[in-house]
Amino acid sequence: MKILVISNLFAPYILGGYEILCGQVVDFLRKKGHTVTVLTSDYGLRDADAGAAESAEPAESAESATKGDGVIRRLKLYRYFPEPAGLERKNRSRTALYNRKVTENVLGQLKPELVFIWSLLRLTPGAARAAERSAVPVLYSFNDENITSFAKHRFGLKPRKFYRWFFDTFIYPEITVSDLAFSHVACISEVTKRNIISHGVPAAASAEIIYQGIPIHRFPVKKEKPGMLHNPVRILYAGQVHPYKGVLVLVRALALLNQQNKSGTAQKNGTEEKKVPANKVPASTLTIAGTGDKLFQQELIREAEKGGVSVNFLGITLYEDMPAVYRNHDVLVFPSIWEEPFGLTHLEAMASGLPVISTDNGGQRVFLRDGENALTCSPDDVPGLADALKRMLLDEELRERIAREGRKTVERDFTFRRYADSLEKKLLSLLPPQ
Repeated sequence: MKILVISNLFAPYILGGYEILCGQVVDFLRKKGHTVTVLTSDYGLRDADAGAAESAEPAESAESATKGDGVIRRLKLYRYFPEPAGLERKNRSRTALYNRKVTENVLGQLKPELVFIWSLLRLTPGAARAAERSAVPVLYSFNDENITSFAKHRFGLKPRKFYRWFFDTFIYPEITVSDLAFSHVACISEVTKRNIISHGVPAAASAEIIYQGIPIHRFPVKKEKPGMLHNPVRILYAGQVHPYKGVLVLVRALALLNQQNKSGTAQKNGTEEKKVPANKVPASTLTIAGTGDKLFQQELIREAEKGGVSVNFLGITLYEDMPAVYRNHDVLVFPSIWEEPFGLTHLEAMASGLPVISTDNGGQRVFLRDGENALTCSPDDVPGLADALKRMLLDEELRERIAREGRKTVERDFTFRRYADSLEKKLLSLLPPQ
């Protein structure tokens, strides 16, 4: 196959797991003998404060723009990361029109058999619109809900709702996805599919669910005995540092355990009072691998100091360094409050032999089984998370079982090879019969 992949970012310029996964899929398809060209933004090639797209016709040829690596960096973002994004209709409109022209130009020169669209975040729907208007089959990969940022505002009689609907419908329709067919979509989970539909992209109803996977060989189990604990216990959170990720809940749960160690009192869980074991939870340290909201990080530090919780901030951690991070810790806690699209971090930790404690309100519920391969709790539930931590840290047999079963879960159902094979099969199915 001759495939054109479209994505807002591409390595080495990445934000997180979405771009890493895209790069892994591109590498896989190339190794399978397919010709894959990536069309992405010029992010990273110019200053972050540079303006958005100028209205100019692309002059450079697609072949020369790849510079030999199969990547064309000529699309524009309407606002560069990490600056906050708003409606910015005029800016979005200019960017959408420019990206449509660039994509039409590249399609005309490369003549791919398929277009495979990944994240459009801040890219606008311009490139997707050009792809859909060509004679080439288009497959979208929805690994999060960012596509809903381009949904047309719904009609309403209140002035603000009416004006937003009016502008999206009659003045700047090119900044919305209302005219896109989304005929072929691979979605990461039922949760993500449901949320995309409910937030104004009903065409996603036909999406096929293809669960992600991880390159399991990158995450070997190297502990002599999975489930063993350091002294003090090393607890890990890996992910973005924002309030909706529940990191503050984790800090408060650890503070609650410290308080119980001192007082030996009963613990309240919801409306029921539940007696906790008399033996104390071992001392622990919390490592936070990731970055995000600086003000929120300061709040975490204050809360940790107040509760006697030892916290170490690793900051941005490279993907290739994460296997060692997992192996150097004893328990992964993922306390996200919002509905996560899936759970690659969970799978990486489980593959590494790390017992996992997580909320179960997002796509991760597909593979988490409480008491078998993980312990689960409700979102934003400090006592519930403290109880799960206590169970995990005090019950050696439970930890060992969860570590073993977690690895088996990934080996059996969530390898990257299975995921990539499924995507390749989907792409091949879109080709016209020979």
